[in-house]
Amino acid sequence: MKAENDKKDKNTSVSMTAEDFAVIKQNAQERGLKISPYLVECGVHRQDSMNPEKRAKLQNLVNRACMIVEESSPEMVDEIRKEAAEIWS
Repeated sequence: MKAENDKKDKNTSVSMTAEDFAVIKQNAQERGLKISPYLVECGVHRQDSMNPEKRAKLQNLVNRACMIVEESSPEMVDEIRKEAAEIWS
């Protein structure tokens, strides 16, 4: 069950050229997102230095770091993930 603040209750439509749509679709796919969540991310974080591309790169870095740390200090993995989660908020 979704948290109350995660429920999406607003809809809109957007007009664009076929070329714009192709670029947006490609960018969304590269970031592992569908078009709607991609547009929301870009719109909400457009002035934020943590755009969807940087978020994905940082998450990949966190995942790789956790895999490495897990071998030698598994107790540190939760701490690393907690710190990364603080970055997202």
